[in-house]
Amino acid sequence: MKPTGQTLIRKTIASGLIAMACFALTPRTMAQSLSTEGIVKLANSNMEYFSQGKGEAIVLLPGGTLTVGYFDAMATALAAQGYRVIGVNFRGSGKSTGPSEGVTLQTNADDVAGVITALNVSPVHLAGNDFGNRVARMLAASHPELVHSVILIAAGGKIQPKPEASHALEVIFNPASTEAEVLSEMKYLVANEADAARVWKILNASRDPKAGAIEEAAAKATPLAAWWAPPGNTKYLILQGADDQIAPPENGVLLQKELGPRATVVNVPGAAHLLPIELPAVAASHIVEFVKSVGKAP
Repeated sequence: MKPTGQTLIRKTIASGLIAMACFALTPRTMAQSLSTEGIVKLANSNMEYFSQGKGEAIVLLPGGTLTVGYFDAMATALAAQGYRVIGVNFRGSGKSTGPSEGVTLQTNADDVAGVITALNVSPVHLAGNDFGNRVARMLAASHPELVHSVILIAAGGKIQPKPEASHALEVIFNPASTEAEVLSEMKYLVANEADAARVWKILNASRDPKAGAIEEAAAKATPLAAWWAPPGNTKYLILQGADDQIAPPENGVLLQKELGPRATVVNVPGAAHLLPIELPAVAASHIVEFVKSVGKAP
């Protein structure tokens, strides 16, 4: 039975992701490596964040059903380049809490906006991966005063994954799957099959299924047109693995055409849907290059 578009959205959300590896670091959580951990209490949610470094703020938004822990290696690399890196857990993941009733991507965007405002770090460079990049686009459109630039990693949405890749997501994010079953399907999420076990260990450690229902509700309630290509003058970096089978790179090409000269597309060879986990140092270098090209906010 062929998955519906909404089903594919849910499966893509389930694949969330972003960072760690390539450094000679032992996998650890962001809470262990970042210098500051806190909760921002908003009117309808409590948002957990982690922070390290000093300088212009780069805010990292994770993939669906994931905590920010897998950002660790990429966050460390960014902080080493002179930036304050802030990871925000969406409601339902980590210690972030909030109701699921009536939630949309705008709700998630407002949550993140509340954190940015409370920490007094605006305007920020906003980096979202998978589900996180949808929220990033909503935030840039609805709170432009808080956002200086946007980085989208695995920016899917229009061109859906092929059936075999969708099936791989089902297996990988099914709690009943064995490790052997998961590893057999990781070839659809990484460019180098030899890297599958290392990448899965990092990804699995950051999974938080509590967020799934809330994020699924937000995706269902928000039409593609509401977040796909936000209006305005904000500059975008569309950063994607050249071998991404979950958010095919054709998505980036389409988005760049719609955003026009505001958008830059970078395809990274040797990486797939889990680019920041596969090649965190490479991902960080492209982000820093882009942020420097945008310049500091006036």
